[in-house]
Amino acid sequence: MPGSQQLLQRTAELVAAVSEGAVSEEAALSGNSTLTELGLTSLAYLRLIDALENEFGVYIDLEEDTSFLGSVAGLVRYLDEQGVTAQEAR
Repeated sequence: MPGSQQLLQRTAELVAAVSEGAVSEEAALSGNSTLTELGLTSLAYLRLIDALENEFGVYIDLEEDTSFLGSVAGLVRYLDEQGVTAQEAR
């Protein structure tokens, strides 16, 4: 599962970056709380969506079910469903 680990790590890095450090990579990866509970703001969520779309070439439709946005694991599952491969994770 090294590919999934790369995707998890890169997604957690993006969460930390868009939250300007309010949510650390370690906290994002812990899975003990939702990203909102960890302090990710609505503006940071928009930045995260933009970062994911730009980095991985996916489109996140905010009019569809967005429950996957609550955690790094959910985001990685979504990316996997969209065909994103570990090679696309920096």
